[in-house]
Amino acid sequence: VSPPSRNQAVAILAQDQALSPDLPLARSRRHSDSAMALNWPGLFAWSTKYHDGTAPSKFTKMSDEDRKFLEQAMEEAFGKVEDPNKVFMEAIAQIKSEDRTNESMATALEVMDRLCDDPDVARNVEKLDGLQALLDMVVTVEGSVRIRGLEILALLFSNNPNIQEAGIKRGAMGVFLKLTREAEKASDERSKAFRALIALVRTLVAHETTLLRSEGGVALLAELLDPDEDPRTREKAANFITSMACNGESLKKEDVKKFAVIVAPLLVSAGEQNVQYREVMASCALELARLARTSCPPALAEAAEARLAAAKASAEKEEGDNGQEEDALQECLAVLSREEEVAEASAETSTEAAALPVEAEGIVEERAAPVQQALAVPYLAKA
Repeated sequence: VSPPSRNQAVAILAQDQALSPDLPLARSRRHSDSAMALNWPGLFAWSTKYHDGTAPSKFTKMSDEDRKFLEQAMEEAFGKVEDPNKVFMEAIAQIKSEDRTNESMATALEVMDRLCDDPDVARNVEKLDGLQALLDMVVTVEGSVRIRGLEILALLFSNNPNIQEAGIKRGAMGVFLKLTREAEKASDERSKAFRALIALVRTLVAHETTLLRSEGGVALLAELLDPDEDPRTREKAANFITSMACNGESLKKEDVKKFAVIVAPLLVSAGEQNVQYREVMASCALELARLARTSCPPALAEAAEARLAAAKASAEKEEGDNGQEEDALQECLAVLSREEEVAEASAETSTEAAALPVEAEGIVEERAAPVQQALAVPYLAKA
């Protein structure tokens, strides 16, 4: 179904306003298309102020007013939906249509977002040929529609191993890597492309390892942790590193050292960011220390100590701050200090061991004599 022409939309709206005054853009149920699970012409009505089918669309981004309008229309339309999978198929068809517009794709993506909460739809997206359609769309379309498509893909991949594997087979890793690297630094598109990449491989050790070892993932993560990057992107990168550190299989000691060097100054400046950001950075430092504390530079402990002091000195706690950051920093310092204690204890043991033969040389020789004699007996008897 293509978006209605302006004349068609006007007719639809005129009927709807007479039948449903509280919802002027949503078509009444008596006008629904019986062949479709969802009333797409009614959903498309919001877009007629941008696109009348006679000239290229100037659509750039759905406004808050338009989104509210569409949400109301979807609320009405979804009230009679019996098969979410059929609706999802129709949304996919809108994205694949030769007559698609930015407005029709934006509408279809909003419908998909609504359906992603249904576990059955999320499991069936590959069977419905939704993955390839979405991947093709984010490659060929730009702007806000691409960004929204990346958000939907991230939702579908999140904690969904079967769909993650399907995405890998369809080349999603390469798509997301390319979009992340080519997007402007600190841009929303870069952040969303990276979010989709993380969702694709998270907790799948084999694919995390491929990303790190074969696709330049370590260098990319280091780049995304740059202080000039968008804080949301830095937070996502640190969160992903934390996740890999927790599973203990994807990161190597040299990775820990590299990331610890980068995270240290981010800890010091974390006070400038929101509570969640600070908690993620503190947790990242902690898990890196737990995974390979000997690989962590002294700068990490110094940064954790400085940030902890600043957090404790803060006069007021922000809303949502339950002390998680401070707990993580304290534990991080405890883990790193245990290494120092072990090193000191080892040094003391070595010193004592080295001094033992000198201080008790007679005892050592006296205890060794019977052993030497016992070892010599068989040879003497044999001789």
